[in-house]
Amino acid sequence: MNNLLAQSIIEMHTGRVGFPTEFLNKERSDVNLLAINSAKGTYEIRRFSDLVSLLGPDYVLVFNNSLTVRSGFTGYSEEMKAFLHFNMGYSRSGMIVEMRDEAKKLRAGSRLKLLDGSWIELTDRRKDFPRFWEISTSENFDIEFIRRSADYITYAHMPVKFGDEIYAGPYTRIPGSVEYPSASRPFTKELISILEKKGTGIETVTLHCNLSSLDASEFSDSNLLLEEYFEVKEDVAQSLNSAIAKGKKIIAVGTTVVRALESAWGKNGFMESAGFTNLFIRPDRKLHLDGVITGMHDPTTSHLLMLGIFTDFSIIRSAYQTAYEYDFKWHEFGDSCIIFS
Repeated sequence: MNNLLAQSIIEMHTGRVGFPTEFLNKERSDVNLLAINSAKGTYEIRRFSDLVSLLGPDYVLVFNNSLTVRSGFTGYSEEMKAFLHFNMGYSRSGMIVEMRDEAKKLRAGSRLKLLDGSWIELTDRRKDFPRFWEISTSENFDIEFIRRSADYITYAHMPVKFGDEIYAGPYTRIPGSVEYPSASRPFTKELISILEKKGTGIETVTLHCNLSSLDASEFSDSNLLLEEYFEVKEDVAQSLNSAIAKGKKIIAVGTTVVRALESAWGKNGFMESAGFTNLFIRPDRKLHLDGVITGMHDPTTSHLLMLGIFTDFSIIRSAYQTAYEYDFKWHEFGDSCIIFS
């Protein structure tokens, strides 16, 4: 994706922040849908509920069953004599943190005392992604306990705090995502019921979203992303392979599902898999899926770059321009997009 394309999309989405439909007296499915058909080189503006006319017995939807957990914390710094905010994620070896605002001034050895009297200490800045720190903790540190008084991670575009129900989805049941995998948000029970009656298949996999979609400056020279835990169970892998053998099309509900399924692909199709993946999906990668349902992504993120595996960026640019003209909303509570490869 070139700089001109990135800049044009930046100009499109600036200020177009979505808000949970529940607070607007609407259903979750009451959002716009940008439908892109890569094979035909076409796109159109629909409503999300129109999925019932776009999908049917020839399709299988794969959802992420990861449930978002509270991961935005506040700690007191004796060094700075201030309460500072940080976000906590995970790595293969333990926990990592992303310092926010004034907390970015901290250095190795800095400690933050938490409300329950425990503390975390910054130990090593990640060499691959310097925004993140490895940490050590006091003996009385209990992550599940301090989560009870923590917040869900939010950013400047959404300085509002929401309750648990906002982050729950139709299949979310396994706690672990520290950031919100929001692609399935517009699916209501009623919509899923209609799709199932039409014969659309439903499967679930797990991928726990880690901290922050990486920006281009962080991944442009790398073929890796921050590691995330994923799991594809044997029965799901077999079901998907069987569906493919019958000529059915596999649609990932979210870029998280794309990463999980592509990480589980082997020489004989999808395999039972579990572990950490830092797979970076670039547009030149061989595609094993038939489409994706996702949100409207910021222009310089790894998420938008991933969409280039499903369709040409020239189509994305034109489609995003039209979506902008139709007042589409961006970010986790915004409108949706489906791309048929």
